[in-house]
Amino acid sequence: MKDRMIYDDCDRLLSLDEVAARLKTSSTVVSRIIKAGLLPTLKLGPYKRVRKTTFNAFLRQYDGKDLTEVLEGAEAK
Repeated sequence: MKDRMIYDDCDRLLSLDEVAARLKTSSTVVSRIIKAGLLPTLKLGPYKRVRKTTFNAFLRQYDGKDLTEVLEGAEAK
């Protein structure tokens, strides 16, 4: 029987543009969220990537909150 590879994209890496598309915002806003320390990234050469599991945890943490207020509060610190 042929070995099967089960696709699991839990640890797929998202580009900042993909994160922006999922948040329905700009990559500039995503960069601000990252710079404020709210969303950790991995750096691959000149590129930053967000683990899908990290992004999902970010969404759970801030579910129901106004991300603009959260971001502005983090940037004010």
